[in-house]
Amino acid sequence: MTPSSAGMEARERKIPLPTGNLAILDTSVYIEHFRTGRFTERLIQSPWIVRCSAVVLHELRRGARSMMERRFVSELAPKIQLITPTERHWIDSAEILAQIRRKRGYEPDKLRDLAFDALIALSAREVGAILITCNHDDFAAIHHYKSFKVVYW
Repeated sequence: MTPSSAGMEARERKIPLPTGNLAILDTSVYIEHFRTGRFTERLIQSPWIVRCSAVVLHELRRGARSMMERRFVSELAPKIQLITPTERHWIDSAEILAQIRRKRGYEPDKLRDLAFDALIALSAREVGAILITCNHDDFAAIHHYKSFKVVYW
């Protein structure tokens, strides 16, 4: 049975398809896991269906230095469903960043870093996914202005 025929069969029998069990891994989780393997057990035992933010894929490729890191990103991309920020996410993230700048006085470089995190958070929120990150400070700052489900590893 193919995934699409399984979905059709579930709809025909009126069995609800699972919802609310999506997760998006932040760049920090991929990097930490790639370098140390620290999250192997958590990922194996995870109850979530993992999706990847297009922003995370961008950050991973941009930061890949070695051939092995570039290969990892190249092999990840076609194997995982991507969640891509919408125009609304870009606009909302700019507003969040403006509020953070006013409240915390962050410099432009810090705001540029936060911009990608805001897009990841807003995309996760849109699809009802939990965002899993090691980056507590930045995502907590964003969460102060826009709620989203987040787990800190």
